[in-house]
Amino acid sequence: MSFSGAGGKWRREAEQMMVKPFRLITTTLLSLLLPLSFLVLSRLSSSSFLFLLIKSPPRNVSFFSILPVILYVVVSLISVYTLVLGLTTKITAKEPNRLIPFYPHVSIAWLTLFLVQISVGLGIEGTVSNGLIIESERNFLSRLVFFFGLHEVMLLWYRVIVKPVVDNTLLIGGDGETVVERVALAVSCGTLWWWKLRDEVEALVGVAEAKRALLLLLPINGGSNVNVDVGMVDFVNWWLYYMVVTIGMVRIVKGSLWFGMILLFEQGTTRRTNPRGISTDSTHVTTTSNVHYDNEGDNKV
Repeated sequence: MSFSGAGGKWRREAEQMMVKPFRLITTTLLSLLLPLSFLVLSRLSSSSFLFLLIKSPPRNVSFFSILPVILYVVVSLISVYTLVLGLTTKITAKEPNRLIPFYPHVSIAWLTLFLVQISVGLGIEGTVSNGLIIESERNFLSRLVFFFGLHEVMLLWYRVIVKPVVDNTLLIGGDGETVVERVALAVSCGTLWWWKLRDEVEALVGVAEAKRALLLLLPINGGSNVNVDVGMVDFVNWWLYYMVVTIGMVRIVKGSLWFGMILLFEQGTTRRTNPRGISTDSTHVTTTSNVHYDNEGDNKV
């Protein structure tokens, strides 16, 4: 019995050693689907603008008309939910998972993750060969704020969709986030943003600005039959971009307030512990003098 118990314990430890790295890699890769969705949407915006300029319809009509709708719906819902939580959640040091009031059912999370993965895969494959990058005049600070917002949206995507699906698949408990997981998510999102997103995601607002510039440059009485009006899709792209920027600003403000509260709490704790800076040596001297006085009194008696 002891040998079987030791063997079972060794097997459980081996499973944990295999499951934890696999879970970390899987959750990190699946969490990148959300920033990749922004990349696909920006490339689709650039591609549509390119087809508009060359007066040629898209080659893959089914993809350009159906699958982006899935990405727009999912990305919009996750972004709005992130912004609402950022504006309504108090600044506390509690576990982030406990601050999320709504979790979809595991089956809904499975379906959402599957649809987004298919849409992102087909979108990257269908738009990687266009090579058109439409940038907007944004400084590095505004891009950095967008990165903070994108990272916050990706964290909610991980906590609400990815983590429940992975935990349900591996049949493990829903443990809290570890430092290794947070570092892996931050590094992966930062690498993707620096490599691709910081330039290509500008197309979400760059296309609308380019269309407005073309409207000003075109002659008033005709001369071109290209329709460069800003449509609903351009407005949605503009709205998504600036909503993520707003999320980043909220995160920076709340992080600064949290850091200031920590500093004030530390100073308050120090003052309550030793309000007047009285050292313990004075107490020792006072006690000694009292004892000496009592001894003198005893000697007089």
